[in-house]
Amino acid sequence: MLGITPLVLIVLPLLFQIIFGTISVFRNYSFKFKTVCIINIVLQFVFAITSYCIASYNFSKYFEQHPNSPRCGMPFVGLIGLTFISALILFVVIVVQYFIKKNYK
Repeated sequence: MLGITPLVLIVLPLLFQIIFGTISVFRNYSFKFKTVCIINIVLQFVFAITSYCIASYNFSKYFEQHPNSPRCGMPFVGLIGLTFISALILFVVIVVQYFIKKNYK
């Protein structure tokens, strides 16, 4: 039902940081760079929890329809791994954009 929604939610803060962070570095934008970074870090945690809840809901609905199928928690491990990788990439992008901003001025 909500198939790839957890995966999209995990990647959204990274995409927002790339787009709005670049805009705030090179142009006069209403958001400051610091505000954009804080918003995206908070969104990373909120979307990670939301994606875990959605994935849990998806698995419970799947197991209601297929009661005899074996249950495995490996998709949740993959989701948590993707969350850590996405958060690490987000922090790298923030640091790179910070140094670009520092050298740009």
